[in-house]
Amino acid sequence: MNERRGIALLCTTRALGGIELNVLRIASWLRARGHSCTVYGIENAPLVEHASAAGIPVQALEPVRRYGAFGAARRLAAQLRDRNERILFLNAPRDLNLGVLTKRFSRPPLRLIQFQHMQFGTDKRDPFHSWEYRHLDAWIAPLPWLAGQVGTRTTFPRDRIHVLPFGIDIERFMRKPSQNSARRQLQLPERVFLCGTVGRFDHGKGQEYLLHTVASLKASGWDVHALLVGEDTRGEEQAYGAYLRKLCSDLNIVDRVHFRPFLDAVETAYAAMDLFALTSISETYGMVTIEAMASGLPIIATDSAGTPDIIENEKTGLLIPVRDVGALSDAIQRLLRNRDDAFRLGAAASAEAARRFSHHTYCAGIEAVLDGL
Repeated sequence: MNERRGIALLCTTRALGGIELNVLRIASWLRARGHSCTVYGIENAPLVEHASAAGIPVQALEPVRRYGAFGAARRLAAQLRDRNERILFLNAPRDLNLGVLTKRFSRPPLRLIQFQHMQFGTDKRDPFHSWEYRHLDAWIAPLPWLAGQVGTRTTFPRDRIHVLPFGIDIERFMRKPSQNSARRQLQLPERVFLCGTVGRFDHGKGQEYLLHTVASLKASGWDVHALLVGEDTRGEEQAYGAYLRKLCSDLNIVDRVHFRPFLDAVETAYAAMDLFALTSISETYGMVTIEAMASGLPIIATDSAGTPDIIENEKTGLLIPVRDVGALSDAIQRLLRNRDDAFRLGAAASAEAARRFSHHTYCAGIEAVLDGL
């Protein structure tokens, strides 16, 4: 067992998506390894509510605007000092300024580490961002391509960038229920080929391309159904979920598309599927892809952003161009015709998930980074 540490995880977003769920997972796993972990989030945010419900110590912060940046940083520094937490993990990009100011007000000194969850949209090499980055003790990127972005789009020292793929509880997805049981739980038809995806309803996730593919396959005589697990992003007004439902009606595939909300037991959704399809325009990391891998599903995913660092084409899945309904349709038909090929891809994906993406490996990597500070 490594040294027991006092760790704080700061995340000031008001959404509940990949970043926030990763924060909850990391806090839970590090606590299980004997560390003291507290989640710091904005009062009434879903993250704070979910952390509390999960039994994770949580500190609700008042909005920064209430006290100003300096006042909020002084208050946070005092909370960290009172709880003897000397390591602060930052998560959302907006946390950087608050974290830097908190470090400057902290006595004894505070270690500041950035978890990278998202890709860079623009360069951050200007004097202000360079000043902020100088206060970071380490940067943890989940994939090589994201670490490369840090090296080229910021002035952060490359020798302090660490690549640690986000982990998942592999065993949880290997203990999934049988397909028939999962479909009964989710009230899904039992004798159809079910192609599914998990993720918030968002234009960037591209679920519409899966729906167009189901319609194309229907026209070609294939009885393929789709399972869409997710909800609209909180606080946004895309109404993409409503658009997807209308699209089903327009394409005359309402009976072949099944919408389900996010599940606490998400492994049940994967167990119900015959195939997992990631149709994102630009998926930064793709935790759901790794969950599908661990579940042993054959995977078809868009060849963009971080996905090629996770899926090896023709070995652990099939990569297709973004927004290419024809390519997705062809890939599904290929796996429908050749179930041995589908089984081979799923088995290889499961083995790769166990090798690279175990949360035990991830937590040991975090501890190694802390040991090296």
